Amino acid sequence: MTRKIESMMNPSASGAATAVDRRSVVLFALTVFVSAYLLFQVQPLISKFILPWFGGSPSVWTAAMLFFQCVLFGGYVYAHLVSHYASPRVQSWLHIALLVGAALLAFFVIPGESLKPSGAEDPIGRILLLLGVSVGLPYFCLATTGPLIQYWYTQVFPGRSAYRLYALSNLGSFLALLSFPYLFEPNFELTRMGHFWTVGFWVFAALCATVTVWMHRLSHRRPIHLAPAPAAPEVSVEPIALRRRMSWVALPALASLAFIATTDHVSHNVAPEPRLWIAALGLYLLTFIVSFDHPRWYRRAWVAAAVLITTVLLSGRKEIPDWFGLELDFGVAGMRWSHLIVMFLACFMAHGELYRRRPANPRHLTEFYLWMSFGGACGGLFVALVATNFFADYYEWSLFLLAAIGLGCVVLAQEAAAAGRRLTGVLSAAFLLLGGAVLYWEDPLHWRSAADDEYTETLTHQSRNFYGTVSVAERRYRDDPTKDYRVFFSGQVTHGVQFLDPAKRRQPTTYYSEGSGVGETLRYAMEKKPSLRVAIIGLGAGTLATYARDTDDYDLYEINPQVVEVATRWFDNVPQCRARTKQIILGDARLKMAELPADVRYDVIALDAFSGGSVPIHLLTKEAFDIYRRHLKPDGFIAAHITNAYLNLYPVVKRQAEHLNIGFRNKYQPGLPERRIRHNQYFVMTNDAEYLRRYPSVNRQYFDPNGKLIGTQDPNLPGVPLWTDHFSSLNSIEIDD
Repeated sequence: MTRKIESMMNPSASGAATAVDRRSVVLFALTVFVSAYLLFQVQPLISKFILPWFGGSPSVWTAAMLFFQCVLFGGYVYAHLVSHYASPRVQSWLHIALLVGAALLAFFVIPGESLKPSGAEDPIGRILLLLGVSVGLPYFCLATTGPLIQYWYTQVFPGRSAYRLYALSNLGSFLALLSFPYLFEPNFELTRMGHFWTVGFWVFAALCATVTVWMHRLSHRRPIHLAPAPAAPEVSVEPIALRRRMSWVALPALASLAFIATTDHVSHNVAPEPRLWIAALGLYLLTFIVSFDHPRWYRRAWVAAAVLITTVLLSGRKEIPDWFGLELDFGVAGMRWSHLIVMFLACFMAHGELYRRRPANPRHLTEFYLWMSFGGACGGLFVALVATNFFADYYEWSLFLLAAIGLGCVVLAQEAAAAGRRLTGVLSAAFLLLGGAVLYWEDPLHWRSAADDEYTETLTHQSRNFYGTVSVAERRYRDDPTKDYRVFFSGQVTHGVQFLDPAKRRQPTTYYSEGSGVGETLRYAMEKKPSLRVAIIGLGAGTLATYARDTDDYDLYEINPQVVEVATRWFDNVPQCRARTKQIILGDARLKMAELPADVRYDVIALDAFSGGSVPIHLLTKEAFDIYRRHLKPDGFIAAHITNAYLNLYPVVKRQAEHLNIGFRNKYQPGLPERRIRHNQYFVMTNDAEYLRRYPSVNRQYFDPNGKLIGTQDPNLPGVPLWTDHFSSLNSIEIDD
């Protein structure tokens, strides 16, 4: 093993290298490898742990990546300053002190209950504070290791390249990401994984301290070549141009933007699942590994052309096939991997170009990593702070696609110039043409969807925050004003419709009609009892509030303050609700319900948070349903709205009903477009035998064009495990047709 590592780090080393030489190389390699492994395993670990604390929002990962990238940049600043302005003796003592402090704090990597948010705080600020308290110093210490150890390596082994050591660190990071979902997550709880990580950090600290002490001892002696060094090439000592330094920032910033924008874009359309985060981050790291291992892997023209082709195909995936008479249906897996492929190629191009601009002189090594990490942090800062606060929609996705097309055209122009051809004008025109096509297909400002043959649509409100985007539109029909309505969108998914005609204004529409599972449940409970206490988790347009009587009490849970504003300003379901008492409880429903006194019991708990593109998984786990059951009356109902275009949630909630030992039914209702009723599916849990007898399960039925029944769908899927806070997977419930 030692021979393999030493050979990898120094391919030209002769067989006469001593055992001391090999041990030295192994020590450097293991220290960098272990630090990189820990650096990237803690990211999904702590992000998944705090995900339920912030409503299961995909922006938890975005905010966490902002923290990790900024701390990584801080670690690189430390490495650069220490290596250039501190003596070897000061370097050693300072780093040992840092290691000791970080090792003591590594025990607190899993945040305590005292750090849970109350719901009133700024989510991004709270996440940054929480991560800083729990893992800040240990992560900073790990972040310093890569550039500092590589710099020390160039001092001990003059003439050798440290970039393979950087590729080795990225390999460690890549293996950490693979091991989390496939080795650790299925077999260990998050708290146990946190203990493993702490032990791993102590192992790293021992390795790094050994290297540091060894460097301290060498600093008192003449520098020693521990292994035969190849002849050092001629290295320019000229100052590096500003333009080159700017590329050290711009290229990793583009790659970081590609990674975060892609993860955000897919998460908001499916679910904020750690496995998706890991897949995206793993591919992002893989481009580092391949690019920095050897220049032979990055073929500029081929990669740039692939970026242009795949970007255009992804943007026009719904319209390009029509040109050729094809029908392509992107399921969950297809959508996910098509986006990840585009991200991978764009990152590969950016990191390949970055490697081509690397400094040859080791004197600039830590500065190179410093600017590179700053560029990566810029991508996270742009999405988490600028885009979230100043964009009304996810425009950063379109910006990334345009930037990738622009860089691809520049690379092709440079390759053409190197071959003696001047194609700058042609490629500039190609950028305008391809960029315009992407903007047309992506339609970020919704120009193309503003009108229809039957109605005109006016966007009356649009906003964005940590939890996503919300918008309100009015559709007014040319032939019949009684059909006019107002619609509420969360992202691209309809979350409520209300007619503008006063005579139809109180009609429950979309997924909440009286024939839906929740409508039947509420009507039955109202027949049975003169007054009800109802909890609605997920406010939407407040349509379910139209069922309330003046003897009922309604608690409406909503985590997104912008949804509350929409429901109370643009719709009047909640303001005109007839309930005796009604209150909107702002914050994560699970956390807020867990804080309720034990004597607070509901007749009906309606779970209406799963129809959108981003499913809050933490509301579907065993721990969540234990809370619901604790606050449910013995004869009460849990009505889960499980309509979803991408995921079959039936087996998930069925397993929860079996865990609670409670009866259940499934109700599928087909759509009625003329009444603005969409097809919907509810899973109702109750021990009320009369209800279960009166309302048996109704599964989806399929008919041929002549109206003849073809078959009935069985929504159950075998082998879906009980979801818990520690393990849940979307792979087995994805809908791909």
